[in-house]
Amino acid sequence: MPPITKLWHCRLREGCTADSPAFLQVLSEIFELCSSYTNPDPASPPMHIMYQDINDPAKLLMITGYQSQELNTEADKAYASNYLPRMFEHVQHGWLKQLDADIASFSLEESLTVTYGLAPETWKLEQGAGGWDVWPQTAQARKNINQVQDLKEGLVWVQITPGSDGAAPKEGGKLQLRKVLGR
Repeated sequence: MPPITKLWHCRLREGCTADSPAFLQVLSEIFELCSSYTNPDPASPPMHIMYQDINDPAKLLMITGYQSQELNTEADKAYASNYLPRMFEHVQHGWLKQLDADIASFSLEESLTVTYGLAPETWKLEQGAGGWDVWPQTAQARKNINQVQDLKEGLVWVQITPGSDGAAPKEGGKLQLRKVLGR
């Protein structure tokens, strides 16, 4: 199977901050675990990064890359059994997107913009990279996502662009992000 990139949007719980020692500790442990599957050499480029929305600091976006879906599934089982309850002490789930794209194809800088929506030909930028969301959604997940994202049915394009350029799509959203932690 080809490499994948996953984007997990979550929201900090009331009273939690992205720079709290407790949150950074659990995030660091999660990234160490995930990196043991993908990039065990600390000198290698990061494949697991948490970003914070500069316009709404309670919004977070984790971008992770795996060499295959099978490797992601294996790492996800270990993550869920060891860290999910601790992570959910700090955040609430928003949505999940998956791209059939290698994380190395994206410029994951200190600041970037993630734009997602329908009809990308009307809003995507040349300097970024992106892909179609291929995450299989249940009917309930689509309902939950639509409450968060205000999207109608259809294929969703996700664009990652260095810096903070670009317009928000008519149907979709735009996150202007700063890096919190990566490994």
